[in-house]
Amino acid sequence: MTDLSSAGREILWNVSGPLTYPGMYGLFAVALLIGLVGIWRQVELVSTGRPYRYYAGDGLSRFARLFVWGVLQRGVVRDRRAAYAHTLIYTGFLVLLFTTTMVAIDHDLNIPIYYGRFYLAVTVLSDLFGLAVLIGCLLFGYRRYIKREDMLHNTPADALLLGILILLIIQGYVLEGLRIHVTSDRWAAYSPVGLAVAGFFWPLSETAARALHLFTWWFHAATVFLAVAVAPYSKFFHILASTANLYMKDWLRPKGRLESTGDIEKLMEESDDFTLGLGTIKDYSWKALLDLEACTSCGRCQDACPAYLSGKPLSPKWIILDTRNHARALHVKDALTESKLPTLLKKVDQALETKLFLNTCGLKPSEDGSSWVLKDGIKRADNIDVQNSFYSAGKSVDDQIAGSVINTESFWSCTTCMACVEACPVGINHVDQIVGNRRNMVLMRGEMPSEAQGTLRALENRANPYGPPEDRAGWLSGLDVPVLKPGDSVDYLYWVGCVSAYDPRKQKIAQALVKLMKHAGLSFGVLGNAEGCSGDPARRLGEENLYQTLAKSNIETLKSIKFKTLVANCPHCFNTIKNEYPEFGNLGDGRSPEIIHHSVLLKRLIKQGKLKLKPEKASITFHDPCYLGRYNDEYDAPREALRAATGQNASEMARSRNKALCCGAGGGHFWFDMKKGERINTIRVNEAAETGASCVATACPFCMQMIEDGIKITDREEKLSVKDIAEIVLERLEVNS
Repeated sequence: MTDLSSAGREILWNVSGPLTYPGMYGLFAVALLIGLVGIWRQVELVSTGRPYRYYAGDGLSRFARLFVWGVLQRGVVRDRRAAYAHTLIYTGFLVLLFTTTMVAIDHDLNIPIYYGRFYLAVTVLSDLFGLAVLIGCLLFGYRRYIKREDMLHNTPADALLLGILILLIIQGYVLEGLRIHVTSDRWAAYSPVGLAVAGFFWPLSETAARALHLFTWWFHAATVFLAVAVAPYSKFFHILASTANLYMKDWLRPKGRLESTGDIEKLMEESDDFTLGLGTIKDYSWKALLDLEACTSCGRCQDACPAYLSGKPLSPKWIILDTRNHARALHVKDALTESKLPTLLKKVDQALETKLFLNTCGLKPSEDGSSWVLKDGIKRADNIDVQNSFYSAGKSVDDQIAGSVINTESFWSCTTCMACVEACPVGINHVDQIVGNRRNMVLMRGEMPSEAQGTLRALENRANPYGPPEDRAGWLSGLDVPVLKPGDSVDYLYWVGCVSAYDPRKQKIAQALVKLMKHAGLSFGVLGNAEGCSGDPARRLGEENLYQTLAKSNIETLKSIKFKTLVANCPHCFNTIKNEYPEFGNLGDGRSPEIIHHSVLLKRLIKQGKLKLKPEKASITFHDPCYLGRYNDEYDAPREALRAATGQNASEMARSRNKALCCGAGGGHFWFDMKKGERINTIRVNEAAETGASCVATACPFCMQMIEDGIKITDREEKLSVKDIAEIVLERLEVNS
């Protein structure tokens, strides 16, 4: 019986010599120094950013989330196209790192652990997982260079990363194969790939094999040290940057809350010299700059973006990459900060940055040498005009991001649906940066789509985008619903919203909901003409000052009424009141009333038996509103209400729940049309039609309008209808219950 306890091997076989240690550790020290300088320069770049208001310590929970999203790669494995390849490389890298660490502990620290069964186990794992890394690299290479998927673009940085990884693995197997060939290692079976490679060297004599092994060993060491040195200047840096970004992510901020500018009224009182939004790179917070550095160019945000999918001039990936290229180019020129490195190191560092930070990003100097432009042949998003969407990078710190670096239409194409944020595996918030640039355009430069100007003027003049304030309660005629006055007290306050109050078709949603609330015997009321626009359209369009004015006015109105729960049938109103109003304090008397969407109320009333339904089967599919789903993680309540009404699950579209496609109305697009590419709502209607359903159920008045328009445009009026979940529930109500 074989004695496994004696298993082991000579660690530095065939490379021992007087120059081995000084040569190896000397090269490592130089590589490490260059790498650390690169990391320091990255920290310098991020530290130039402004303070970030949402960062909070809470270290334990941050580490817990980092473990789930970073160590367990939760965000990465959601996309199966990349999950297998990335998992192979990631797990293989961890196993090989563990193996190297064990060798170092045994050899360098003289702690004998690398022998016996442990040695054999580590040998098998490192041999097999090294192959996993190689397979993963080949899969990524296939996607990038053969399949050439639209979501990916190829730069020298990608080739450098894959090339070094592949080279390292091949070198490792060659070294193992040569060692086995010469030594006839009795434990070779525990290194199956290495044993197979050894067979290729059968013609070599021992002398030739040793010489080749020694050369390959130093070549391998040099490759490792090269990887250490260039990592912070290349795509390797995403390992550190994405980890830091996931840890620093604003986990405690509600998903539905935009990054705030602070109270503009107070800012104006304190100083006349301030800027709002993101104008130049100097306006970006350190977290926004870290977002830029964390981007892995995976393209998942672009692949999920409804604006990009419909042919609009927007790719959230390129919003991040173009801004990052601009920041990096400025940093190389020391326009953002004066490096405190010694002169020699600074010159070496800047040379590496120019070659690796910029060239490997796919940039080259412009003809006049004043800026950087994309290299020829770099694959961009196919529906984005390169000349219009990317002018120059690194010309001046005073360049406007929207207009000088990136086409303004890219920012106005966004529907703020947050599909990009949801898809991102490394915690980047694209919407904050897009809306931040909108704010600067609107508030500091007076630039916005002409169609949106009328909406903003209406909000400013009458607190709604539709009609006279005195007509707001007209939909209540004949319903006998209490209109609350200051001092009144109810259990439920129904927040109607502008579109449900003014639009005749959407009034039916409000009427259906109040009939259900009355049938359930709830103590409720509405604000009537005292209700104003929640401010969501103004905020998403970048008019932060108008939003804050509307919000403060509504908060004062809400403070005058006592209520336990506020119900809104509009997800935009619901999200704004629930997640964004708290920045201006509680709704009165220290109270924190519950804010819910009407789908949650319907679910509760049905479950409590206050709404008894007669289920009637129907061919229904449900469209997830972005501001209910991705913004507030509410996917089940509307489906449960529909299940109770129909006795069956709704048919799901190809993209549903957190991957649902936006209707196209968000981000202010309900009030202006980009007139480029295909209409987003027609794409969504096509997806609904593919389910075979005859009715599209909605839970948002804006979604209802967009889906109805899409049905008309695609000539499906005889095949598809649109109803709100409240209307469907009302149709199935047992009137005598």
